[in-house]
Amino acid sequence: MFIISEIFPQHGGSLEVAEQMILQSKIGGADAVKVQLYEADQFGAERAYLELKKDGLKRLRDYADRLNIPLFATPFTQERLDWCIDLDLKYLKVPARMHAENPALVDAILSHAKPTFISVPSDYDVSKVKMVSHGIYLYCISKYPTMMDETSFPDFRNSIFKGFSDHTIGTSAAIYASAHGAQYLEKHFTLSYGFQKNTEKAHVGAMTMEDLTQIKKISTEFEMIKR
Repeated sequence: MFIISEIFPQHGGSLEVAEQMILQSKIGGADAVKVQLYEADQFGAERAYLELKKDGLKRLRDYADRLNIPLFATPFTQERLDWCIDLDLKYLKVPARMHAENPALVDAILSHAKPTFISVPSDYDVSKVKMVSHGIYLYCISKYPTMMDETSFPDFRNSIFKGFSDHTIGTSAAIYASAHGAQYLEKHFTLSYGFQKNTEKAHVGAMTMEDLTQIKKISTEFEMIKR
């Protein structure tokens, strides 16, 4: 299973912490790391400290390159999409919320030929999702965190969905998805569950390096079993 380690906003606004998270993601077995790019006050002034500038994005991209792990981003504005293209990031990302909130930016992201991970909300009309050959569609329950009894899955082998954008607590849902055909996993990463803040809601539903190592090991073993 191809595992994406989402390090934003759990980096707490620190590039040094973000680099530590990239390193731990690499050691734990992630196949890529991802950040989020938005204007300082786009999602509330209280989240302004989490903003990543273009020079910071380049710094993290260069650091990830030295570790031989691709870093890419979710751009929430056209300008930030331009940064991703200028820096030639390997992948792009469409977040679940963007289908309803900014379809024009969805179209702009998909206009590029780069492999693009496209999260689709579990309650969204799939017929309205734009299908592109370079798209990798991820099933997403948009709640931070998602409880296990709130979790559901599509048929990963017979639907548009090839992976899971996971906001659940722990590793069970990720491992279940792998066992049932998910080829891709996107999950937030944290250095500590105890860093939970109102402005960084993903910590509780995130994976640590130890969680990541477990998910990678078990999903790899699943792929070795002959069907």
